[in-house]
Amino acid sequence: MEGKHKARVEETIHQLVAGMLIRKIKDPRVANVSIIRVEASRDYSVAKIYYNVIGGGDLADVGKGLESCKGFMRNALKKELRIRVIPELVFIYDSTLDRAMALEELIVRLHEEEPAGDEGLSGEADPGGGAGGETGVEGPAGEDAEEGDSDGPEGRDA
Repeated sequence: MEGKHKARVEETIHQLVAGMLIRKIKDPRVANVSIIRVEASRDYSVAKIYYNVIGGGDLADVGKGLESCKGFMRNALKKELRIRVIPELVFIYDSTLDRAMALEELIVRLHEEEPAGDEGLSGEADPGGGAGGETGVEGPAGEDAEEGDSDGPEGRDA
């Protein structure tokens, strides 16, 4: 039961902070901030708010902007949340999207380099593997079919 309540409080904080960043906070330093997730402590004394900056930007300036509007956000949360302790807001930059974009870029570069080497490998593998596999399957299958006819009734009787 406590886990559901905590998840609901975290989701409410997430929605309220994201909404404030979009509608109420006019600081240009936090204009492109996207809230990724919120993790509240067990006693709700601290809420870690993970964010990312859309379109890049100076992370130091964004951090200062979020710190400057922290009191305003906490006061707004006090009016909306129905819990005894209003959490202290801790903003943490989440670099997951940056790492994912770097990995995607690396994969794209690998695929761009691969076609020259990949065509030779796939050209050798498909005809050799496909033709050899089909020929090997047909030959023994034909032999097995003849043997299978003689062994078949024995297999069926047994």
